[in-house]
Amino acid sequence: MDNQCTAPNAEPDSDAPRLDLIAQVHNHSRSVIEAELQRLCRRVPTLGRADLEVVGAALEHLSESLIIHRLRHAPQKTAPLLWRLFGSAAECP
Repeated sequence: MDNQCTAPNAEPDSDAPRLDLIAQVHNHSRSVIEAELQRLCRRVPTLGRADLEVVGAALEHLSESLIIHRLRHAPQKTAPLLWRLFGSAAECP
């Protein structure tokens, strides 16, 4: 039985550094969620695919509402600070 849940990864937009940052944070959040779902599968092997999809959807919603939504609506003047917080040094504009 395959218990892995997957979601499409965001593709960075090279023309918009802010969108690249949002995509990077989304991808990182998705990676963390996937790792947690796999850990949950190992700890509770009786969980089915539907159970994991519900948990994954709840974690995606938390990620979106607590982090991604706020990044999308942050003032443009905060972009350098956001890159320092969420981006890597090599990607900082």
